[in-house]
Order: sequence, then structure tokens, then C-alpha cells
Amino acid sequence: VPGWIVFTEAIGCEPNDNGGKDYTPWSSQGYGIIVRLNNGYEPGGTIPYSARYADFAKRCANYVRNSSGCHIWIIGNEVNMAWERPGGPEHGEAITPRMYAEAFRLCRHEIHRRPGHADDQIVIGAVAPWNVQTVYPDNPSGDWIIYFQHLLELLDGEADGIALHTYARDANPASLVSEARMGAPFEHRRAMFRTYIDFMEAIPAHLRHLPVYITETDQNQPWRDDNVGWVQAAYAEIDRWNSDPSRQKIRCLALYRWQRHDQWHIQGKAGVIDDLRQALRH
Repeated sequence: VPGWIVFTEAIGCEPNDNGGKDYTPWSSQGYGIIVRLNNGYEPGGTIPYSARYADFAKRCANYVRNSSGCHIWIIGNEVNMAWERPGGPEHGEAITPRMYAEAFRLCRHEIHRRPGHADDQIVIGAVAPWNVQTVYPDNPSGDWIIYFQHLLELLDGEADGIALHTYARDANPASLVSEARMGAPFEHRRAMFRTYIDFMEAIPAHLRHLPVYITETDQNQPWRDDNVGWVQAAYAEIDRWNSDPSRQKIRCLALYRWQRHDQWHIQGKAGVIDDLRQALRH
């Protein structure tokens, strides 16, 4: 495809809601379309309370059935983050890998049952790097890579793709190739953009045929409105990774985000857009 567009949708969990969306204005131009299905945003929860997982699965399937132009669906977002919990970060229901896997299986089963969607890719939601907010007996430190590994183990053979998030710490292009590490007790984890490597290396060999999509990347602060070469360096780094034929390919690196919904918007920032245009020339 000539490029990817990631949409994030808050669809709720009412099982009789049949609303959908038309993505063909973009897919008809040849773009790869990825849609992330969320129950809602803080404090609603990216997936609902566990008692409503079955309802959420039916709502996801209804949305897919009544949408057009997309066949790649991500279930939820950064479920190891406290603010993605149903009920909010303070008093919400923490989402363990086992709980997410239960919701994911139900969603995938319901979506694949819908006519014309049996072969859709149902993709594991990205795990938030550097985050230690969700702890459970098998992961008392809340290590994000262990959380990710547990998701893969629980959904082995039941996922059609993997979503990742990776970020820099600033607008310095040099940070994109930094091997700097986290502080104790995570000295073995990368602290910069190359955190994506920690995720990629954690994928077991028998799952390395699955498509991987990096559906969010940014400077971890508001985009600096200047063409400093950051965007070009980011794509060059992923190209470097993909150039080794022994590695699992990363199919997408989506910049977060275009519209002015939060502080990370790119729309109107001519320097960043020019940087992207130069990256495309490569």
C-alpha cells in the first residue's frame, strides 16, 4: 500500500447498537486502513468491565458488519495503562493479560462470524511501553514486556496480527537510534524509540509470521514544528530493521496523530509535514 491510516473509534458495548462507518473514501485510494475498536476513552475504559465482554464482542461485530473499507481491526488500546481501565485510573477494573485475552477471543469469534469478515485480521492491542501500572501474580513488577509476552502466550493461534507503540523522548533525531536503558529495576529495557526492538524480540519464533503494525509513534511531547529530520530518521530506523531478511517485518509506522484532538496533533505543523514529505521521497 502507499501508506497507512489508523482510525480510533469509541463504539461502546451495547449489543443492539448497529452503527458503523464508511472508510472507503480512504481505502478506495489504495491506503491500508486499520481501525482500533474501543469501548470508550477515560474513564469509560478501552474495553468495558469484564461482566460486559460478551456485549462488547457483539457490538464490535455489529460495527464491523456495518462498516466498509476496512478488514484490519485492533481490539482495545494500551490495556496495561491505568487510564484505559473501565472506571478510570483510580477506582477502575485493572485489565490483566488473562482478562484481555478473554475479551479478545470473544471479539474475534464474533467478527469472524459476520459474512465477508471471516478472513479479517483481528489484531492484539498495543501494550504501553515503559508502563508498570498493572501488576499481577506472574508479573509483580508490572514489566510491560512480560505483560506483552503473556498476551502472546494466551492468544497463541488466536490472533491475526500484533499492534505496537513506540516513542522517542524528544525531537532529537539521534534519540531514534539510542540504546539508552531504563532505570532500576528495568536496566535491561530500552528507554527510547528502540523500545520497539524489545517488543519484537519478545515475539516467539513460531509467531513471527504475524503482521506487525506500529500504530503510534511520536516525540513523547508536542510535535516540534520544525523539519529537524525526525520523521525521516524514524522511517530510516524501521527500514533498517526490515532490511534484515531474518527479521519479522514491521508493516506500518503510523505517526500519532493528524487531527487536533490533543497536544500531539500534526495538522497545521508545516515543519513536521515537510519532514514527512521528505521521508516519502526515500
